[in-house]
This record gives sequence, C-alpha cells and structure tokens, in this order.
Amino acid sequence: MTRLVACFLALCSFAAAQTKPDVLFIAVDDLNDWVTHLGGHPQTKTPNIDRLVARGTAFTNSHCAAPACNPSRAALMSGLRPWQTGIYTNGDPAQGVLKNVVTINRHFLANGYHTLGGGKIYHNHSAEGRTDGWTEWAGLFPSINDHDANLNGLKRGHFDWGAVKAKTEEMGDYKSTDWAINQLKTAPTDKPLFLALGYIKPHLPWYVPQMYYDRFPLDSIQLPVTKEGDLSDVPAAGVKMAGPEGDHASVLKGDQWKKAVQAYLATISFLDDQVGRLLDGLDASPRKDKTIIVWWTDHGWHLGEKEHWRKFALWEEATRTSMAIVAPGVTKAGTKCDAPVDYTNLYPTICELTGLPVPEHVKGASLMPLLRDPAAKWDGVAVCTHGKGNHAVRDAQWRYIRYADGSEELYDHSKDPYEWTNLAGEVGMSEVKARLAAVLPKEEIKPTSGGKGGKGDGEKKGKKKK
Repeated sequence: MTRLVACFLALCSFAAAQTKPDVLFIAVDDLNDWVTHLGGHPQTKTPNIDRLVARGTAFTNSHCAAPACNPSRAALMSGLRPWQTGIYTNGDPAQGVLKNVVTINRHFLANGYHTLGGGKIYHNHSAEGRTDGWTEWAGLFPSINDHDANLNGLKRGHFDWGAVKAKTEEMGDYKSTDWAINQLKTAPTDKPLFLALGYIKPHLPWYVPQMYYDRFPLDSIQLPVTKEGDLSDVPAAGVKMAGPEGDHASVLKGDQWKKAVQAYLATISFLDDQVGRLLDGLDASPRKDKTIIVWWTDHGWHLGEKEHWRKFALWEEATRTSMAIVAPGVTKAGTKCDAPVDYTNLYPTICELTGLPVPEHVKGASLMPLLRDPAAKWDGVAVCTHGKGNHAVRDAQWRYIRYADGSEELYDHSKDPYEWTNLAGEVGMSEVKARLAAVLPKEEIKPTSGGKGGKGDGEKKGKKKK
C-alpha cells in the first residue's frame, strides 16, 4: 500500500509539472528603445528581437523602476520600490536588504520549479549565486579580454568602444546563449522550468567583432535628434544629473559622437543575433509550446540627448525600456499595448500566468487584463526613482519629474515627444502636476549606503568597473 501511495504521489507530481508552464526569463543590460518595434533609432537592426516580441504583447510605454542596473533589477526581482528598500543607485548595497525577501526566482524555487540562472540577472553577481535562490546558478560567462582598453581615446574607463579582433563565439553572451539552449533541451521534465538568462551587452564597453561595425557604415550614421540649449529650462538638479561637462563634453572634444552611435548600434546587433539563436533553440526544444517568454531591458540609455550619456537620469531616454510577454493561450501574436507600466507590474503578472500565489509584499498591479486585451482600461502609471526624493511619473500623455529640492519638469508627449519644452512653470499645469504627484511616496527610507552610494561602479567618473 505504501508503495502504491508513493507511486500515486509521484504521478500527481509529474502531472502537475506537465500542467505548469515553463518560463524563459530574459534580461538585457543597458538596451534603450533602439529596437525596430519601438522606433528609437531609424538605423537599428533588430529582426530577432522584433521576432520575439511579435509572438506576444509588446509594451510600448514601459519603464524601469530606477534608471540604473542595481536598483532596477532589485525592484523588478523583489516587487519592492527603491523608497521601500533603500536601493536607489548602483552604490546602494542590495544583498543585505534582499537576503530575506522572497524574490521571483526564490518564489518559483519554493513552488516546485527547477530554477536555472546564468548571465546577469541581479546587479551583484555574487548574490545571484545564493543556493537558496536557484536550483543551479551558472554564473557569468567570460568574454574576450585580449585587447587594448581606451580604443576611443577618451580615457574614461569602460566608457569605451571599438571593434575587437575576436570571434563571435568568444563573446560572453554567445556562450551564455549556448548554455541556455542546452538547458532548454536537457533540463529535467519532472518539474516545470524557470530559466533566467541575463545578457550583458549592450553594456559598456562596446567591444564586438568588426563584422557588427560593418553593418553600420560610419559615413551614414545618423545622430540622435537633439535641440541646442535643451538644458536651458531644466532645473539645476536635472542639469546635475545630465552632467554635460563630463561624458558629453569628452565625446564632442574627441569627435566620437558618430562613432559612439555606430558602436551602440553594432553592439545591439550582436545582441540581436544571440536572441535569434536563443529563439531557434527554444523552437527546437520539447518546451516550445508551453513556454512563457518574459523579455525586459533594465533601463534606457542616453547618447547625447539633453547633453547626457548613459542612464542615471529621469527623462524618457533613460527610463523607457523594451518589454514584452509571450504567454501561450493568453497573448495574441503581434499585439502592442500603449498603457503606461513599470517593472513593479512584472512580479504579480508572472505569478498569475503560472498559477502561483502572489507574495504578500508584492503590491504592483498584474498586467493580465492588458495581456488579454491590450486596449483594456488601465488606471496605472509608471514611476521611476533615481536617488532619494527624485522621481518621474509617466502616464499616457505626460512625464512629470520632481526632484528632492522640489524643482519640477513637465512634458506633454502628445506635442513634445523629445521633451524639449518644460511646462512645469506654465499657467494651467497645476492640476496635471498634482494628479501625477499624488502617486509619489510620502515617506522614503534612507539609502542602504547611508547616502554615499552615488552612481556606483565608477560609471559617472570614468573609473574602471570592478
């Protein structure tokens, strides 16, 4: 009898594994809206990313919870906002705060999933490998390193770009794609699979083989659309974030703007090739028809707009992301959703899609109504935070920014998609500002760094990333 009971329980467990969908969870570092389906740059070439998002619902007005790797990933994976955790910047330690939090991967592990992770999911790579978070953590995949630094001559650490003499197969993201494809083929079938793959490119430095640079001839490169004097109506707090005297001044002095755009496009193209290989691997695997795909980029990126480079700001270029969900039986192929959403919406959505309970601490609204009907009524807005007291709110029409000193910016995207005209001080804007400001926190906890975190990892001052 005992043996019969054991066999019955085993069969029930196997049946449950067959009914639970698998999840392919794809994170991308430093990719903005320069993907064809979002139209961020007219010369970008992303046929494979477009092929992926076309399988389900692409969110065209999605935003990060914070415009930097560490706080963005911490917020998405925990369901908690920066002002709840104190993880505001790259310099605010996350590991201690999140060690007892039921993060997405821990939640799936606790609910019977075979959880595999590789590449960059969280910002702190050592924290990603905690044994209580994954069935198996593959870690980072080493990339090429036999090349000279400072290829662009700017002497600003890993703020560097140029073609390298290497084979594509030597790149870390190529190797991580191989690993993920193998897991799709060989992972045990007695449990549902949660497979997280974190692509590192197009994070700086933009070192990829020459073939990717050749796809974007330098003499035909188009610069981003900018306006001279764009910072003239931006408050001092915003100008400080832009830091025009730093990266932008160096790029102009070194005559590197077109070369930088070429390098970013080339690195995105390299990433796109890997996404294509991953999709082909999924389609060739036994998991093809039961796999939910969650695609997200951790924040946006400036390339000279508002005389600013990198993320670390609260304007559209820094907060807008590429995000899509492919859910068999729920989403319809080729659909787009224009509702304003942010990354605190992802945790509850993934839970609902897989039939898992939503942890009590997760308060974001699920995107399920929008996945079923992209035009459904949606009252939510996207909120992005960069440092204690600095927030941006984005709805379908407006971007409102309020800094810690009380200064403000307001942009009407129906007339001003490049955010060139700050309307915050104009007559008649009080009602709009008050409505958007109503979602901002009344209280915020201190940064985990004690307020000394800064930008973190040397990205603002040109120091080498450790």
